[in-house]
Amino acid sequence: MKDQIYIKSLFKKYLDDECTPDEINELFKLISKKENEELFNSLIGNELSKDTLKPLKAEQEDKIITKVKSVILSEIRAQIPPKSNPSKFPYKIANTWLKIAALWLVVGSATLFFFYQHFTDIYNAHIKNSSKQIVTQNGQRKLIKLFDGTKIWLSPSSTIKYADQLVNSYREVTLDGEAYFEVAKDKKHPFIIHSGRMQTQVVGTSFNIKSDSKQNLYSVTVVTGVVKVAMLAANKHKLSEVTLRPKQQAEYNNAQATLTEKSIPTVAPLLKKRNGILSYDGTLVPEVVADFRRYYNQDIELENKSASCLCYGEFDTSKPIDIVLRQLVAAIGATVRQTDKGYVIVGGCSDK
Repeated sequence: MKDQIYIKSLFKKYLDDECTPDEINELFKLISKKENEELFNSLIGNELSKDTLKPLKAEQEDKIITKVKSVILSEIRAQIPPKSNPSKFPYKIANTWLKIAALWLVVGSATLFFFYQHFTDIYNAHIKNSSKQIVTQNGQRKLIKLFDGTKIWLSPSSTIKYADQLVNSYREVTLDGEAYFEVAKDKKHPFIIHSGRMQTQVVGTSFNIKSDSKQNLYSVTVVTGVVKVAMLAANKHKLSEVTLRPKQQAEYNNAQATLTEKSIPTVAPLLKKRNGILSYDGTLVPEVVADFRRYYNQDIELENKSASCLCYGEFDTSKPIDIVLRQLVAAIGATVRQTDKGYVIVGGCSDK
């Protein structure tokens, strides 16, 4: 009885592509035993009957079970790692379905095709059900933890879409906005971020991405590790690609279809920004105010005299908006007043 429960558990993990190499080996040993043959047939039969396909006749089901069982046994046997490399991970379960499809072409069995389609539908539905979308409004920040241990600090007014599992051997997300990534290392399963027509691919590293679809400006700044950034054509073909290392940044201009790279003096502001601390070193005040609007969800107007000022300093957005605005106007020699709609910054560095 214990063996049967264990076999059922391992077989489910195998179908979900969650078996470790040792479990693959154990599963093969157990289902190869004569006393477990009936149970193995039953497990396959159960999978056949899960969907809404037309019921199979008994002789059809027996025939398909025999054929599929031989394929699965061959596939599991092929996935058992050699003794010289016990850490080798199993292939994706998709290989099994490809082999089943090839077998169908040989034997010309419509029922075998239905079996393949059955599992394809289950797999696609599973991917769809695991797809998630998180949206932050102005004034919101979120920390997201993915299934593989990757951490994402999502900035205000940003959207991220992801499947919380592997998809075709990749870990993929789509970003519109800004986020800081700490990607868990996994050489076998690259991590890919889609931002408009900019594609960022990594194995395990930390970096920041700005993806502003409204302004057609995108950037990737690397903190640790190596990052590949590519500019894609409309058909997803790579037009150009750059490889970045720590303290390097790639900028993609969608309107001009250009991808450039440069070095930056420090990545300290990025590390602070993921925790809500905004650092500026000679940044135009309109850009600073734009950040304040997103982080505080407040209307802030800026007089023309203040627009040419440069800002130096740090602002902790966990503090009230009144405090950071007083800090900003003190730095540029301006004043701030509150209105019914929000705030207005008056005067500044250009005053004589």
